Amino acid sequence: MESDERDALLTLTLASGLAPLPTRRLLDTLGSARAVLEAERDTLVRVGNVRQATADKVYTQFRDLADGRKLDAEKRLIEEHRVTLLATGDPAYPALLRHIGDPPPLLFVRGRIEEGDSLALGMVGSRKCSLYGREQADRFASLCASAGLCIVSGGAYGVDAAAHRAALRAGGRTIAVLGSGLANPYPTDHRDLFDEIASGDEPRGAVVSELPMTAPPIPENFPARNRIISGLSLGVLVVEASLRSGALITARLAAEDHGREVMAIPGRVDNETAAGCHKIIREGWATLVTSAADVLDVLGEAGQTLKAAVTSRPGETATPAAPSLFEQQLTETQRRVTDALAEPRSIDQVVAATNLPAATVQADLTMLQVRGVVAKQDGRFVIRRR
Repeated sequence: MESDERDALLTLTLASGLAPLPTRRLLDTLGSARAVLEAERDTLVRVGNVRQATADKVYTQFRDLADGRKLDAEKRLIEEHRVTLLATGDPAYPALLRHIGDPPPLLFVRGRIEEGDSLALGMVGSRKCSLYGREQADRFASLCASAGLCIVSGGAYGVDAAAHRAALRAGGRTIAVLGSGLANPYPTDHRDLFDEIASGDEPRGAVVSELPMTAPPIPENFPARNRIISGLSLGVLVVEASLRSGALITARLAAEDHGREVMAIPGRVDNETAAGCHKIIREGWATLVTSAADVLDVLGEAGQTLKAAVTSRPGETATPAAPSLFEQQLTETQRRVTDALAEPRSIDQVVAATNLPAATVQADLTMLQVRGVVAKQDGRFVIRRR
């Protein structure tokens, strides 16, 4: 992305009042962030499908930002905190997140998101969790991180922090998604945790946000933050949640909007902080899990490959041969993916060609690479030939 368009997108992010979905409509229809900034009020109303009052507020902010002073201050903070900006069109932008309905137009990243982080498990739960909830968050995050899953959570008190810390102790990777700007991280008590995740020459993960650097942690930021947790993950595990917990919002988004697997850990029947887990299990849209092996089973073939690697005997190396395509036992979706690779294609092109969910394509491509059917060359996927 050219620097002028990136600056325009950053300026657009600095203007509060536009929710992610109207922003996406405007960008898709008008073609660029610069065009959005130069749009008239009636265009904001008509294309963004927002109220006149919202359009008036946003239009005024666009004019106030035109002199570039706030943009320059934001860029200084980005450099000071060693933050990277990822736009949806950038190759490094997380592929799973790009394909949700309202991806963040610009993602602020401290640390590093790696390609392998697409094998991710979202873990959510109560901020005021019980000792049992904290223990289970620790146990599941540690074992799943050891199996090769990146642990994604919200950086908050309770279950979130326990999951992040357990993943780090296990030598795994973790991503914290904040409901505040990266120069104003919330909770402030977790600054050391965020530093441990994102600092150093070889960061153990990333701390990310879609908000400007100094954005405060106001309540309306957190439901929007939840969609990023779900969007980054192959599946979401609810560790402990009351009936009115924000963790259930994340779980509902994962199941209904993003097509992700949802799992829940059962708790004591008389514990209110477990009532939300019991409800979603009872309603049938969350799978009851009691071990990390259960989680890997729910995540399908990608999970089974990780499970096999974890349970292999010491000294064995799980390096599959590279048999021909016709010797493979392929699933229906894997056949659709390989059919789409008659020519080298990026993951976005495979998604478009197969009309499969991005999470399915990502998992299938991972499996096909492990099994020697597909290779990645110059950022594109190709069929391996014998």
